[in-house]
Amino acid sequence: MMFSYDFKILIDGKLTRPVRGGLMDVINPSDNTVFTTVPRCTAEDVDLAVKAAQSAARQWKNTYIGERAEMLFRLADIVRSHSEELSALETAQYGGPISKTRNFDIKFVPGELEFIAGLGRAATGMTISADPDARVMTVREPLGVVGLISPWNFPLVTAVSKLAPALIMGNTVVMKPASCAPVTVLKLGEYIVEAGIPAGVVNIVTGPGPEVGEAIVTHPGVDKINFTGDSSVGKRILSLAAPRVMPIAAELGGKNAMIVLDDANLDAAVEGAVYAAFFNSGQNCGSPSRFYVQAGIYDEFVPRFVKASSKIIVGDPMDKNTMMGPLAYMKCRETAEAYIAGAKRAGCRVLLGGAPPSDPYLARGAFVLPTIFEVYDNKTELMQEEIFAPVVGVMKIASPEDAPELVNDCRYGLSASVWTSDYRLGMLLIERLKVGTAWINQHLAIVPETPWGGRKESGWTKENSVLVLDEYCYHKHIWIHMSETPRTFWEERIKL
Repeated sequence: MMFSYDFKILIDGKLTRPVRGGLMDVINPSDNTVFTTVPRCTAEDVDLAVKAAQSAARQWKNTYIGERAEMLFRLADIVRSHSEELSALETAQYGGPISKTRNFDIKFVPGELEFIAGLGRAATGMTISADPDARVMTVREPLGVVGLISPWNFPLVTAVSKLAPALIMGNTVVMKPASCAPVTVLKLGEYIVEAGIPAGVVNIVTGPGPEVGEAIVTHPGVDKINFTGDSSVGKRILSLAAPRVMPIAAELGGKNAMIVLDDANLDAAVEGAVYAAFFNSGQNCGSPSRFYVQAGIYDEFVPRFVKASSKIIVGDPMDKNTMMGPLAYMKCRETAEAYIAGAKRAGCRVLLGGAPPSDPYLARGAFVLPTIFEVYDNKTELMQEEIFAPVVGVMKIASPEDAPELVNDCRYGLSASVWTSDYRLGMLLIERLKVGTAWINQHLAIVPETPWGGRKESGWTKENSVLVLDEYCYHKHIWIHMSETPRTFWEERIKL
């Protein structure tokens, strides 16, 4: 499928082309063919984008927050009016099934815009009782120019989850979507112009991370970076930002766990496991890929999990009946296949999948079939490394007490879930888990009202919820001395 769109970048309110006029291919992962081309920017375009954002910063900061909110509401309406087109583009560029992009991604985006638009209007500072002769307060102020670097697994959702709070708090933005999945963010640029957001407030550039992404991170006019992606890239960004002590918000990798105890509702646990593990082909930083199942339920849970997973319909993501599409690009498939081979060498037993697809259609693209291993050693690569594919390991545990140590024995700390009828026990276990998000009898529930973010090498930022506003402002402390009687500061110091 070839799309004939003329995609353009957005700089200073103009839909334009890069200075050097470069183009790059976007590959349809279903058949590994080119479906469109997009602009390939360089550091020159980044510099123009940052300067445009700097020029617009003062005006945008001084724009009444109610007007900013109105623009976000308009943008939400425009996105809704293009939902079918956006769903098709989203599916074509990274392989998410059309049923998912239509019913989750493109519904989440306008809801996020509207939630943040309303939330920002309620944001306040604090008053502090620090001195009877003073009025002490904090006020929120924007950071300035924020660089937003978003991933390919939920291209538009993640981009908007960063963009909306950055804008409502009065920042201007330079945004770079993932090189392999940039087209819906470029379409968003068109809608931003249509929504009447002033020139320079949002700037969108596309191109390779080592060139364009690093140019954003190292540009002296950028005041903060918010990045979602691979932990190794996150570490690279941190090292580049360190000389300027520039703040970085990083939502990085995950090696998430599901703990299933003997008293769990088996039907619910199996259904939850299949959905959470293979939603979006496992390309979700919160998806569980480590399953710790208590011995008393293990022999019943595992066969049912395998049987239910075997019924997942894998195929053309444009087909409304498809439940699981390809991975985002062929390198992802190669990486997943290498991990599968490594798990076999490590002695893990294949319960489902574990081989390349034999169907000719699937063999052409970046497809990996649902794969489940039985694992005997928590130190195996399969249980330690983020694969970002529909490949999971199941391990038997003797008692609930064994679970926290196994879950925490990993460099990541994004999310985990506990499945049990004993909510007290579930809470006790969750208190011991070093993760940013934990569920009981649920996994992957994410809505705009709830915070998202991790610990350890999964990063430390928070996306969504009221907490996200703090990622895009700083709290200025103001102390006003109200008394007309002069203070003898030296004497006050002596009293202390």
